[in-house]
Amino acid sequence: MKYCTDCGHKINNNQSFCNNCRTKLHDSQSNQQSNHNKNAKVRGVNNRYTYHYRDNNQHKRSGFGKVLIAILAVIILGLLVYGLYFAYHQFKSHNSSNVTTQSSNTSDDNAHGAQIDIFSDTFDQSYIKAPSKDGYAEIYNGMSRSGVGKKYGQSNGTIYLQGSTYEKYGDLSVMYDEYDDVSQVIITPSNITEDDYIEHYGEPDDREGHIFIYDAYKDNDFSVLVTIKDGMVLAIENVDQLPSNSSDDSDSNEVSSKSEARAIANDVLDSSDWIHSVDEGEFSYRVNYGRENEDRAHRAIIVEKNDGSISEWDGDEWDY
Repeated sequence: MKYCTDCGHKINNNQSFCNNCRTKLHDSQSNQQSNHNKNAKVRGVNNRYTYHYRDNNQHKRSGFGKVLIAILAVIILGLLVYGLYFAYHQFKSHNSSNVTTQSSNTSDDNAHGAQIDIFSDTFDQSYIKAPSKDGYAEIYNGMSRSGVGKKYGQSNGTIYLQGSTYEKYGDLSVMYDEYDDVSQVIITPSNITEDDYIEHYGEPDDREGHIFIYDAYKDNDFSVLVTIKDGMVLAIENVDQLPSNSSDDSDSNEVSSKSEARAIANDVLDSSDWIHSVDEGEFSYRVNYGRENEDRAHRAIIVEKNDGSISEWDGDEWDY
């Protein structure tokens, strides 16, 4: 719809003259109206395109936001899981470290072997004044070498005593048999002088060379031998009670203990020979020994109980 430019009357698009004032209509007016209509259509198309474009952008932005939120949620969840995993392993590691430290501390306590105070009341009552021939400080005859190692670790040296070799574990020394089981346990204190020992325990009841014999009570089934070397206490042994050496003893040659049989055998053996063990029979003792370069005690000396006479074992069955 358009209007006359002269009178303003409404006219149709295809009229050439105005029905009211009869004025001839110009092409420019018609073209102007046509252009106006075209522009209106273009604006309508543009508006529809702009709407759809904006709607698509908003939809895209909304989808991207959802994806971003999902990614962030996964990352946060992953961090939480990792944090819990890390905290759990830190807790386990801390506990394991505590257990290891406690175990290490326990091992360190015994790393240098047995620590024995020979002047303590405990040692006096349990070793000097009581029979302790089968062992001391939780090490006893028959225990395996590995069992000793678990208690006191590796041996820290050896000592040679009365023809036998002992392995030291601090203030304790052990002799092993051919099966690596404990056959004798003795005390080997560190830095104890002869004078210090006598001052504390008094003069010995008897002496045999460099060995002090403490045996005041003849009916208590044990004696204590203290071996001195260069003015220092080398070893303390709790052994079977030694026989009386009194002059009125009619059986002065009788052998009544393993330790006495060992001493008799040691007197006749070479200094390089080593005594492994002593077996007791009804009528005699068998002192098992080996030569310097032998690792097993295949030899033996038979010591008769009634008179102390000796003979070399011939390897046959022992008539004990």
